[in-house]
Amino acid sequence: MGACGTFPLPVTKKGISWRVPLTGAEGGEGLRQRYMQQPKTGRTILLVDDSREYLETTGKLLEREGHTVLTAASGEEALAIAKEKRVDLMLVDYFMPGMTGEDLVRQVRKFRPYLQIIIQTGYAGEQPPRELLKRLDIQGYYDKSEGPEKLLLWVDAGLKSAYFIELLNKSRQGLKYILNITPDLHKIQPLQDLLTGVLLQISGLLGVVHSFLAVVPGKPLPEQEGDPELAGGFLVMLEDDTNLIVQAATGRFSEMKRIDLDQLGLGNMQEIREALKTGAIQILETATVIPLLVGETRIGLIYLDYQVTDSQELELLQVFANQAAVAIQNTRLYHMATEDKLTGLFARGFFEQCLIREVRTAFRTGRDLSLLMIDLDGMKTINDTGGHQAGDEALVMVGRILRETTRSTDITSRYGGDEFAVILPCANPEGAVVAANRILESLKDKKVKVNNGFIPLRCSIGISTLPECDFCLDEAPRPFPTAYFQEMATLLTKKADAELYRAKKNGGSQYSGPAVLPWQPLPRGEEDGE
Repeated sequence: MGACGTFPLPVTKKGISWRVPLTGAEGGEGLRQRYMQQPKTGRTILLVDDSREYLETTGKLLEREGHTVLTAASGEEALAIAKEKRVDLMLVDYFMPGMTGEDLVRQVRKFRPYLQIIIQTGYAGEQPPRELLKRLDIQGYYDKSEGPEKLLLWVDAGLKSAYFIELLNKSRQGLKYILNITPDLHKIQPLQDLLTGVLLQISGLLGVVHSFLAVVPGKPLPEQEGDPELAGGFLVMLEDDTNLIVQAATGRFSEMKRIDLDQLGLGNMQEIREALKTGAIQILETATVIPLLVGETRIGLIYLDYQVTDSQELELLQVFANQAAVAIQNTRLYHMATEDKLTGLFARGFFEQCLIREVRTAFRTGRDLSLLMIDLDGMKTINDTGGHQAGDEALVMVGRILRETTRSTDITSRYGGDEFAVILPCANPEGAVVAANRILESLKDKKVKVNNGFIPLRCSIGISTLPECDFCLDEAPRPFPTAYFQEMATLLTKKADAELYRAKKNGGSQYSGPAVLPWQPLPRGEEDGE
């Protein structure tokens, strides 16, 4: 048998089994070469058979093919392994004591519906193959008498099917992930938060460690402290046609924000810029660059310090990049429409909408609402002495202080000229005084540079408060009249303005109030709603 290259087929009580030839004398030189140890495939096969001899010989054969082999001598043992281990393919003996192969398949299908399974039998024709495949939803039927080559053919087919099932599942999971994070991408939020979130989400999608995201900005973003726990990466803004400025960073790039991208010393800058120029994904030697586009508009790019070669991953990246680009563009347009360009605070129009909304919320929740009106002291002197550049510097400084001294739930805005406003949701009179003192304290050591030296930066603050609402809402008209909330917002602003005037009249650099504004009686029979 060694001369003709066939396998010895000893008869067992279950039918026909075979041995793997270990030397050329037993199977010929060609077969010896065929069954030499192959490179690792990364695939795991669960071999289930109550014959220890079959488990041993077949296990060695599959291991020489480079597969990882798990063995089970019973259906119960196989079921436990399938629940705990990652398995790509199961080879299951049909007839086994206790739990049969058919019983095992039915149990596995309850928690692994897409696992590739091939039934093996030592009795040719004991089950019609087509009927068995259909009834058990399995992927193959192997007659042991057909020898190892036929087995390996079935194994190759099963693993190939498992690979494509894995790709489809990976794509489905990736799309599901993108759909789940899409609301976070498109919610109203600071642009800096969005850009940092994109870096985190791309890491969650692919597990990439080092990355950066470059965005074409409308204006530079305020510098913020990075999170040392983030995965490696950074975000870059394109200031003009040539300069890419790092704006958000993680990992090994986290100390490199607000610098020109060229200063990072990356050796593939030409390819990085090529992606943004052409709008096509660039696969580099050790990196991947995905452009961010909205139609023909260049938003920026995502740089992954990781070579993506899998077509499914590239498609997911493209879908994600499209969502990120639209979210970034919409956020930028939103901020352009609602923010004061000089100070970075909200513009007056948006502030007035927010105040009406917060008055309505305070009415419904029965919580306090306070308002600060702020005016710079001596702004005329600053402008006359240092010019409008010094005046702008003073306004920018106040804007930064208001962002630093207020809560994330507070709404800060430039009300007009050198006047600012801060909405304090859920703040009673005492809390409003604390907020005003914090602002005044932060300004104590601040000075504005002018031609002949420095001028101290000071402000006056007026405080008004809407107390807890004690209306019986069950008796309130439905729908609630919008005009009522607009009137209360106007009265609250006038109260704070009056207190601001009083603080300035008393010498400035102080607060006045809080002036408590009682809720006006609800009108009856109002038809127009919110």
